[in-house]
Amino acid sequence: MGASAISPLVILNPAANRGDMSFYRAWLPDRVAEEHGEYRETTQPGDANVWAMQAAREGRPLVVVGGDGSLNEVISGILAVGGRVPLGIIPTGSGNDFAWYALKLPRDPKALFVRAFHGHPVDVDAGVVNGRYFVNSFGVGLDADVAVAAGELKKVPFLRGTRLYYAAIMRQMLFGYQRCPWLKFGLDEEIDVGLRGDVQERRYILLAVSNGPTYGAGFRINPKAVYNDGFFDVCAIDYLPQVRALSLLSRAKRGEHEGLPVVHFYRVRKVHIESREPVNTLLDGETTRATSFHAEVLPGALQVRV
Repeated sequence: MGASAISPLVILNPAANRGDMSFYRAWLPDRVAEEHGEYRETTQPGDANVWAMQAAREGRPLVVVGGDGSLNEVISGILAVGGRVPLGIIPTGSGNDFAWYALKLPRDPKALFVRAFHGHPVDVDAGVVNGRYFVNSFGVGLDADVAVAAGELKKVPFLRGTRLYYAAIMRQMLFGYQRCPWLKFGLDEEIDVGLRGDVQERRYILLAVSNGPTYGAGFRINPKAVYNDGFFDVCAIDYLPQVRALSLLSRAKRGEHEGLPVVHFYRVRKVHIESREPVNTLLDGETTRATSFHAEVLPGALQVRV
């Protein structure tokens, strides 16, 4: 196999960080050339997924430069073809939860570059829900509704990161809280808790299934989640009146909601969720709608440089 066939492929999303990617677009190409890599910029959604599939088939290492959506496209491409190639992550989005809070990657661009190309490769779990892959989290309920609201609020100047997420939470609490769903879910191969099997239908604020401890730019929904333990961490929060829910969510932001009677934690390999009506779901920062969700962990399915 020639050198060009095994050279790393670097995929940058110029629309990440609200299009403020001038530093990386100016700085990266020469650095990538020094590493004998190939540098590409996406022009439309799906580019990163297609290029990642091709690279995985060829056994080429990958580096993704973008936000949670770009990372999801790349890991989905790798997993879709059953590839197992080293993946470097240079997070430049508004959330970057998996990179910063699960993998604990540095925030300095130059240090990130070194890790992305030369970091130690570690096995990382992934998940699949309804045929779609994710690496950090998927959720149903208020969290997904907040993500939809955040997508609409991104056009507001100066709203990004935690500030954007808080603005979206307040919007949903004031104008969309009544849409909290009625859910029932089944748990398979559960550990560390006494309950097994199906959980009786009830109304929930949210149900979050995660591989990493945070989502929404540092919201510590499953603070004990570990990215390589072979299990999902699940947090289900019972429906509460709005005022009490605001207080609880403030505690959950800090990861201080364990032990509350309306908060339930589980560690599972599989979870099946049913909703009375179509609901939003949040998948690594991207949203869809459905009434039924089946998620399964994929232990050690990815190899990421840290």
